Amino acid sequence: MGMNPKTYEDIINLNPWITNPKTYKPRLAGLLPKHFIPRIQGPAPDSDGPSAKLIVGPRQSGKTSLVWSILKDRPPQSVLFLNGEERVVRMWANSAGLMAANIREAFPEVTTLFFDEAQHIEDAGLLIKGLIDSGHGFDVWVTGSSAFHLMDKTRESMAGRASQHQLLPFSLEELLAAEKTRTPVALDSAAIKHVRRMMVRGSYPQVWEGNDHWVTLKSLINAFVTRDASDMFRIRNPEAFRKLMQLAAGQIGQMANQSEWAAHVGVSSSTVGQYLGMLEDAWIIRQVPAFAGGARREVTSAVRVHFYDMGLRNALTGSRSEDLDRRLDRGALAEGFAFSEIAKTLDPLWSLHYWRAKGGAEVDFVLINGLRKIGIEIKSGPRIKISRSARSFIQAYHPELFLVVSLDTDQAGTQLLEQTPIKFIPLSHLAKEVREVMDADISV
Repeated sequence: MGMNPKTYEDIINLNPWITNPKTYKPRLAGLLPKHFIPRIQGPAPDSDGPSAKLIVGPRQSGKTSLVWSILKDRPPQSVLFLNGEERVVRMWANSAGLMAANIREAFPEVTTLFFDEAQHIEDAGLLIKGLIDSGHGFDVWVTGSSAFHLMDKTRESMAGRASQHQLLPFSLEELLAAEKTRTPVALDSAAIKHVRRMMVRGSYPQVWEGNDHWVTLKSLINAFVTRDASDMFRIRNPEAFRKLMQLAAGQIGQMANQSEWAAHVGVSSSTVGQYLGMLEDAWIIRQVPAFAGGARREVTSAVRVHFYDMGLRNALTGSRSEDLDRRLDRGALAEGFAFSEIAKTLDPLWSLHYWRAKGGAEVDFVLINGLRKIGIEIKSGPRIKISRSARSFIQAYHPELFLVVSLDTDQAGTQLLEQTPIKFIPLSHLAKEVREVMDADISV
């Protein structure tokens, strides 16, 4: 069956380089940021493996820019761009078989398919599976938010046919890699400056590269509440949803009491649980569970809520001051930033927890991989020492490493407690230390 002429015309309007290859480079120049910062997260440009690469993460985290940075040097007539927000794409995507046949007939040189905002396409996973199974050898790239279960639906449909990669806002490592200076002293100075900025403004690409960062953050929140939550999650009470976001933002790193939050927001406890799940699906927050190994009387069920981006959190609370030394929430900001860096670094084989004994001792983060355990305690002041909580955790569980992390410290060094190395590091070194531990070849 031949391609509908109107569909052909609309697809060409989205892909003018198919008929005029000279438009490819200029069009992409307008799509990519002027100062593109390469991403460490996501697939490598020449990655092998399955025929579909799925890039998932929050809206405006740079997913589209990442894919275009990889595809920009391919022959123009080999790339077909399909935006899931476009009605013509959604209509055409009703049948994988028909789409594959149409592409091969109408665009014979196309080998790469780029589906952007694929969460808007019904049964996107089945569509992509069908295109891969069509036998035409398409190299398929897909971006979308897992907020709407794109990743889950696709996983069910495409086991063994796709690789999945998460893309969060910039990590400190990515920002430092983009620095022009490479001397250790200059990089350390830049790291400290970046950490303080990220603790207040966050690191969404548009925020980092633009000037009106609070306007950008506010628009991100409004887009999620008024568009995504209302239109796609079908939330009937968007104001209650917004209130819950603000409440969670004001209590980052604290145990979530859903009954108390429900009373405050004016919805049921089960609705609070659903809202938190939606926020987690959208990569706004992460619910961090408790670690309970049984060596102490411990909290076992309550989760702690963390935001992936501190700028988004600060925009929700209205806390815009960049004078960290005078901010009353300095400790929460340091812990929140530490979470975001860990989340961007964490290997899938490792799980993230917090630890709290019923006697009050607590450790901010515990990383677990089988029998391997890493404890992390975050301090906001310059003077740091081994706390009673750290001692209690070490004595109970004997982790292979315990990190004491401070925003500003010159006390770098290592001590030993019951055969556990305790390492004192600045916040700017946290991701590097975590990665080194995860990469270490240790037999337990």
